[in-house]
Amino acid sequence: MERREFLGGTLSATLLGADPKGKPPAAPAASRLNAETTAGGPAPEIERAQSGRPHAGKVLATIAPHSDDHSILCGGTVAKLISEGYTGYLIRTSNDEMDSYDLSVGQTIAANESDNQRMAKVLGIKQVFDLNYRNHAMDDVSRVEMRARLIFLIRLLKIDTIFSYDPWGHYEENPDHYITASCIEAACWMAAGHNDFPEHMAAGLKPHAVSEKYYYARGPQLVNRVVDITAQMDQKLDAICANRTMLGNMVQEFRDELAARKLKLPELEGDQDSAIRAYANLRFKPRFASVGEPYGLKYAEQYHYIGPSTALDAYIQQHAVPL
Repeated sequence: MERREFLGGTLSATLLGADPKGKPPAAPAASRLNAETTAGGPAPEIERAQSGRPHAGKVLATIAPHSDDHSILCGGTVAKLISEGYTGYLIRTSNDEMDSYDLSVGQTIAANESDNQRMAKVLGIKQVFDLNYRNHAMDDVSRVEMRARLIFLIRLLKIDTIFSYDPWGHYEENPDHYITASCIEAACWMAAGHNDFPEHMAAGLKPHAVSEKYYYARGPQLVNRVVDITAQMDQKLDAICANRTMLGNMVQEFRDELAARKLKLPELEGDQDSAIRAYANLRFKPRFASVGEPYGLKYAEQYHYIGPSTALDAYIQQHAVPL
């Protein structure tokens, strides 16, 4: 159980209420996390929907190891920004070979690749890039190589805004997550320099700075931005459910967990598609409702947001002259 248990608490504890000893269920993990990460600091900025297409001409990329990471952890915000004018790209660093219930490795890779394309289409993504590193084996991957591939894509696509795992998120177990995150952070910095990979310039590319990062984490994290995704929640759920192989695995593993306790949930006993939809509604809607609740939002996603530097803006505005 990995992404299945993101941010703590099993689904069975959430759905089945008090534990066998009669204790009430713990507070939702997201509420506890918000309290921990904002205590003593400024309240997070609330990012709300904007009318029209204020971001036209800008480019975003959601970069993560696994297909469902994109939809579960940032799908609402990605969909929101694309609706406001961004062009969106999706970069999946792994081949997702470990995430199915009863398929062979080859079948799992092919099924998840197809699901990833379907999920990206639901979010409005223009193009998908698969780096296809071995799932759960990225600690054996050359970080220099992965970083170089990401720098190339940042320059090629002229990416302004990136969504990914927080490279400084605490207690992350999955090496695919923290290694991808580390490579992304370094790539964002190096892509802006003209001395790294000069062959890119010979090929017609130019240095390009990533100006915004939306980092998410499965554990404790500095949260300084909360995004209202109420209007995108149905689209987000559609994107999550598009990962049929991964969600089917989650559903079947949960059925097995309940069966070991001599239990079942009738809404999870139908055909695969209806069971996946029921599971997504039970698992994810309450999660993102609990993120939004402290801020008066129906549904929200939360991030450690790093924006562009504005240190010299006032001086430039006052003193800069045309070339």
